[in-house]
Amino acid sequence: MLEQTIENRMSAIENLDTSSLSRKQLAMRDREKELLGIARDVVMREGFAQLTMDKVAAASPYSKGTIYNHFNSKEDLIAALAIEALSRELPMFKRSLSFEGSSREKCVAMHVGYFVFSQLEPILSMCAMVSRTPAVTEKSAPARLEKLNELEEIAVSIGDAFVQNGIDSGELVLNPGVTPDSVVFANWAMGFGTNALVHNAAHSSCVARQMNHNLVLQNINFLLDGLGWKPLSTEFDYEQTWSRARKELFSEELALLGQKA
Repeated sequence: MLEQTIENRMSAIENLDTSSLSRKQLAMRDREKELLGIARDVVMREGFAQLTMDKVAAASPYSKGTIYNHFNSKEDLIAALAIEALSRELPMFKRSLSFEGSSREKCVAMHVGYFVFSQLEPILSMCAMVSRTPAVTEKSAPARLEKLNELEEIAVSIGDAFVQNGIDSGELVLNPGVTPDSVVFANWAMGFGTNALVHNAAHSSCVARQMNHNLVLQNINFLLDGLGWKPLSTEFDYEQTWSRARKELFSEELALLGQKA
């Protein structure tokens, strides 16, 4: 039931994006995607703090006035980049729900997708966090924030589905005081934090001395073992699950990275 609800909500948003668009609206959409690509490149070269509308205009064939027709501020641009990130991440997360294996293996597969996307689009991955800072939300278009909220709600629903699978299978029994909501949040926090450190702080001594390990899987196993989510990592080879998920679910994304599944 929960998975069908996710499917319906994702389809509704996809149809809203693509149906009944005029030629002018299609051209506007394509131009917006082009401008988002330029903004992402600016951030990649210079960082979020150096992103300005002037720099986007200078790197594009459009005037600053045209850019303001799409985005009311650089903060609105960042919110739009976060929407782009979630729009591309959600299908990868949802794909993991159908992964063949235990409920915990499905959860691990989701983290594989999160890690692969973070490798493929490190700037977009960070936008999800940056877009929620007051500096961004206070200056973003209300319609943009509404769309971002819709996508985040779907992401939470997908997280709920992974946890509910564990509960329904009996492989995850929550201790008193632990709620499904808290398990979803812990997974997101662990996944986001580890990916951010691996991709952005690799020269930190704390990170560097661990780089011979699969840090994401290691930390997720710490979390899921702590929750008692069966089978425990002492009882099952989740490295094999990680490798299988890469091959069976994310081979196309890995090909874009020039990696073998």
